[in-house]
Amino acid sequence: MRLKAQLAVLFTLALVATASAQDNLPFYEELARKDAHREQSSIFSNLEDEKDFWYDQVRYEKELKKQQSTAYKVYMEAKRVAYSKHAEECNNSCTHSDYYYQQASFYFTYKNTEIFAQEATDGIVQVASPRIF
Repeated sequence: MRLKAQLAVLFTLALVATASAQDNLPFYEELARKDAHREQSSIFSNLEDEKDFWYDQVRYEKELKKQQSTAYKVYMEAKRVAYSKHAEECNNSCTHSDYYYQQASFYFTYKNTEIFAQEATDGIVQVASPRIF
């Protein structure tokens, strides 16, 4: 029953997210933090429920990427930060499942290429070259 409630919440959030579109990017940051906290603190009664949970989460993220790429980037960056903070706080004292660690590794390595491209072009780069007259 708990899984059904989680799926209902996830579905409702997806509908709200779609309705709010890209005008509400802080919504996606907060949603990512809440999702990360829920994922980090979830306890499953069996392996099948956990497998379904992560499958639904990945499916939601793929759908968000397809429908609202900017919102997806904001969501994923906030997820990466939340997972990194959790890892620092846990410092090997937390116990998570293999499914959790598999998904966490995806969040840890997520890079928004647009953010990094912007950072690379923010500064002025001067290259010494000979003058040709």
